Amino acid sequence: MLDPSRAPAVKPPGQWHHGNLRESLVQWGIALLHEVSLDQLSLRLIAKSAGVSVGAPAHHFGDKDGLFAAMAAQGFRELIALRRSYLAQLPADDLPGRMHALVRGYVEFAQANGSLFELMLGPGLRHREQYPELVEEGRASFALFCEMAQPMLPPPGQCAMPHADALQMLWSSIHGLAILRVHRRPAPVKASRSRTLDHQVGTMTQFCLAAIAGLKIA
Repeated sequence: MLDPSRAPAVKPPGQWHHGNLRESLVQWGIALLHEVSLDQLSLRLIAKSAGVSVGAPAHHFGDKDGLFAAMAAQGFRELIALRRSYLAQLPADDLPGRMHALVRGYVEFAQANGSLFELMLGPGLRHREQYPELVEEGRASFALFCEMAQPMLPPPGQCAMPHADALQMLWSSIHGLAILRVHRRPAPVKASRSRTLDHQVGTMTQFCLAAIAGLKIA
């Protein structure tokens, strides 16, 4: 693990020019989360890594929460982009495939970006409602899920619960798996088969599709 008192010697990939210092600081913060914990990440470390003065982050973001909120907003944009890239490979009428893409994109992103994912959706960021960019991107991420999943639900008059409730429960199930993958925690009961990402994504997809089928009022 990186010593939080030292900046990395090599810049992460990407052209982070000081002409767009705000974006550069956001990208450095996200990159450093692969090396240090949220508790260890500081404005000083981010500024040192970016090669700017210690006061530069405060000028753009006010305080650490402001920068963390911008990092979380960028995380949502990247999560949306990943899921859209998977969805773009599938025909619109392949509903099981599209559910699989939604599940895989969400869980894969969480596992690859654990600290950022917790910043995006965990309790560590205080007063997130004060950051419009973060609120907007978080809503856009959930809206993408709803846009793709809602056509799979039975029509409102034939659905056992309101669509909004059904979508919330489907997302909650997928989010729960993502959290388990982030923390590398097994389920409290013995898994019937492999715990690989591919297997668990496939199983969660089957679960969601079965839950949707069960919502149809006979």
